[in-house]
Amino acid sequence: MPRTLVSLILVVLLSALPLTSRGEDAPPDANEVPQTLPNTRPSGLDWTMRNLGPDQRQRMLRFSTFVNGGIPDEYVKAENTAGYTVRGIAEGGELYETHCRRCHGVIGLGNGDLAYALKPSPALLAYMVEQPVAVDQYLLWSIAEGGKQFGTAMPAFKNQLSHEQIFQIVAYLRAGFPDLEDSPAPKDGPGAAETDEPDPWTHTSD
Repeated sequence: MPRTLVSLILVVLLSALPLTSRGEDAPPDANEVPQTLPNTRPSGLDWTMRNLGPDQRQRMLRFSTFVNGGIPDEYVKAENTAGYTVRGIAEGGELYETHCRRCHGVIGLGNGDLAYALKPSPALLAYMVEQPVAVDQYLLWSIAEGGKQFGTAMPAFKNQLSHEQIFQIVAYLRAGFPDLEDSPAPKDGPGAAETDEPDPWTHTSD
C-alpha cells in the first residue's frame, strides 16, 4: 500500500477520535457541569466541583456561598440573643426533636428515619458544628433558608421558626445533643435551676 495512502488513513482515524483520547483539553460535557449559582462561587471552582460526589458538591457550594458573601445581611449581621443557657439548650432540644431529628438523627449523624430516602443525604450536624465555617450566622442562614438553592431536600424554616428559636437549636447542637430526658433539671426543691446561666453538664463556656 502506498505510504501516502497509509498516512491519509491515519489522519482520518485520528480526526475521528474524541479530544480526550488524544490528551487535549476537551470542552466540558453539558451533563457533567455541576450546579452553578450566579455571583456566589469564585471562578476556577468548576473543575474541582466536577470531581466531588453530590453530597460533597452541595456542601462546598453552600460553604463557598457563605464565605464569599453570598447571603443576605439579615443573617450576616444577626446576633445570637438566645445564648448557651440551660433554658436555651433545653428549648433547642425540643425544637430539634420536632423539626430536625427525623432527617439528621438523634445525635446529628445524618441517620434519621427519613435520611435514606434523601439524596444528597442530610448533613452530619455532629461534625459540621465543629467546622470553622459553622459560625452561628452560617447555621442560622442554613436552617432559615434551607437547601433548595443547592439542590437538597433541606426545608426552609424561616417562616416557621424565629431567629431566636433557630439559635436555640444551635445551642443544642453545640452542647453535643444532650439527652435532656435522662437528667431533667428539677423545677423546684433541692437542685432546682435558679438561673439561666450555662449548664456545665451540657455546655462548657471556655
